[in-house]
Amino acid sequence: MPLGTFASTTFKLCQLLGREEAACQSLLETVQEERAAIRTLAITEFHSINCKRLAILEALQTLAQERDILVQHMAQLHGLSRTSTTIHALIDRLRDSESTELRVRYNTFISIAKMVRAEIKHNVVLIEGIRGVVDKALSAGTNIVPGLDLYNNDGHASTSPPINALIHQQG
Repeated sequence: MPLGTFASTTFKLCQLLGREEAACQSLLETVQEERAAIRTLAITEFHSINCKRLAILEALQTLAQERDILVQHMAQLHGLSRTSTTIHALIDRLRDSESTELRVRYNTFISIAKMVRAEIKHNVVLIEGIRGVVDKALSAGTNIVPGLDLYNNDGHASTSPPINALIHQQG
């Protein structure tokens, strides 16, 4: 195939990586929104944040499929195995003049993707910490209650401590 076809495919792959980079940046912003909601315990915001995240992840999946098709096409143009060639192998195989922009685009995309992964892990740690505090508060109550000076939800004296007795204790 003519070199123009190869050059245009390289250009398309660079554009596609740019779109993937933009989608990852949107995902990073969504993860940061999620962190703000976690810190303020704004539970009502989680649904809209998760809907945004799902839409971005679906877009990224579509872009990844498009990238795989372009990489296979470029591998065929370069005489490489279509099924086993990765974008790394393709970038390494190209001449420096052909691969410079492609390498820069790919590295930028990968660095943002790694940032997203790290930020998601940070959010998981925050959620687990909050969950641990809530679990301890709910299970610690019955061990702390010294006597039967407890009240039920109606305000009447209670004869048996509830599971979360600390919350219902008199005073």
